[in-house]
Amino acid sequence: MVEAAVVTPVVLLIIFGIFEFGFFFRNYLAVSNGARDGAREASVAANVADADYRVMRAVERATAALPDDAIDSIKIYEASDPDDTAADVGCGSSSVWNVCNVYTASDLRRDVTQWGCQSTAAGDPVDSPDRFWCPTDREVSVGAGLDYVGVEITITHEYITGLFGSSNTFDDYIVLKVEPQSNA
Repeated sequence: MVEAAVVTPVVLLIIFGIFEFGFFFRNYLAVSNGARDGAREASVAANVADADYRVMRAVERATAALPDDAIDSIKIYEASDPDDTAADVGCGSSSVWNVCNVYTASDLRRDVTQWGCQSTAAGDPVDSPDRFWCPTDREVSVGAGLDYVGVEITITHEYITGLFGSSNTFDDYIVLKVEPQSNA
């Protein structure tokens, strides 16, 4: 009995640690995959009017393993080089004109008709969420210098057992050059 009383808590701690690490690592991989797939889609979609909608769909597919309320923000931003984070370019917790679009998990449920850089007049139902850094403004001409586009995803990981805290916030970002559409 004494041996069981000493060994059981240690064994349970190891088992719970394995569970917590497994779920944490799953969420980390989902965020990394989401940022990578989103950046690839942003690079390929380039200056198509619904490019950010396509990025959001790619992120949604890649982060399907995450709990529904885990995503805090998805930032699509113009970077000046491949190492720029959203914070480096001045993109904080809200969208910035001609710099970035900041989305939340609720934007993943928006219909395609709500995208396309439309800014409505007062009294109209909804402004497009991608109106701050409109995809149609992205430089896709080789001669003019292609834009770098970054995708950064931030999530809150909720620990299951609470042995290692209640939650942890982490993010990942990828920056790619926009695919050229013309040589002019």
